[in-house]
Amino acid sequence: MATKTRKKKDDYVIAIPSYKRPETLRDKTLATLKHYHIDPKKIDIFVANKDEEKIYKETLDPKSYNKIIVGVINLGPQRNFISNYYHEGKSIVNIDDDIQGFIEYTTTTKRHEKPLVNLEKIIQEGFKECKKHGFRLWGIYPIPNGFFMEKKVDTDLRYIIGCFYGTINAKDIKLELKNDKEDYERSIRYYIADGGVIRLRYVAPKTAYYTEKGGIQEFRSESTVMAGAKWIVKHFPDYATLNLTKKSGHAEVRLRDKSVKHITLKKKK
Repeated sequence: MATKTRKKKDDYVIAIPSYKRPETLRDKTLATLKHYHIDPKKIDIFVANKDEEKIYKETLDPKSYNKIIVGVINLGPQRNFISNYYHEGKSIVNIDDDIQGFIEYTTTTKRHEKPLVNLEKIIQEGFKECKKHGFRLWGIYPIPNGFFMEKKVDTDLRYIIGCFYGTINAKDIKLELKNDKEDYERSIRYYIADGGVIRLRYVAPKTAYYTEKGGIQEFRSESTVMAGAKWIVKHFPDYATLNLTKKSGHAEVRLRDKSVKHITLKKKK
């Protein structure tokens, strides 16, 4: 009698960069990961300096994470540090410290959304899609609104939001931006290197963009947001344009590969 072989799960780690937010990390992201039964032994926390390390160790339950690692200050450089810390090709799930939860698309509710049931499944699907297409970056839909989500996987140039994404570690891809818009830079660099990125359009994070104290907010202002957006457009003119019409009131970037022909369907009169 033939026996079924179990599919091998991706052996990933979770990397959480955090700055001046030990309570936020404890009450939000670590609590969220515990809710989804993610193994604490997979969770590494990256802080800016030894003083921060001491504060975080005093605040966090040691059973809620694997280890705290002293990296560097500023988000972009810290992302590079994280990439250098793990070996080439390692599956890394990068999560911000203020994740309150996730939603997933459904057709069974009026708003087409419900609380995410299985985070482990989403992580495995992200890495599976990367390996299927030969890409090294995957992410989820940036806006937690079921009306904009759908059961679809994007494989072209897409914005992969920085609060939750996965990489098959690529040490050759380095970020130049220190803070604002570093996730746009990463999205473009991986797209150029691999020919595509993965975005799961049926999952979205619940987090407080632009409002949570600590973290990148320690360095953020309207001028830094604008400077980051302009830097992206200047350095990647074939892939990005400035978008000042977003409801957030902040300078944003619109991604589009200008070498790819986009077909617009005309509406019938």
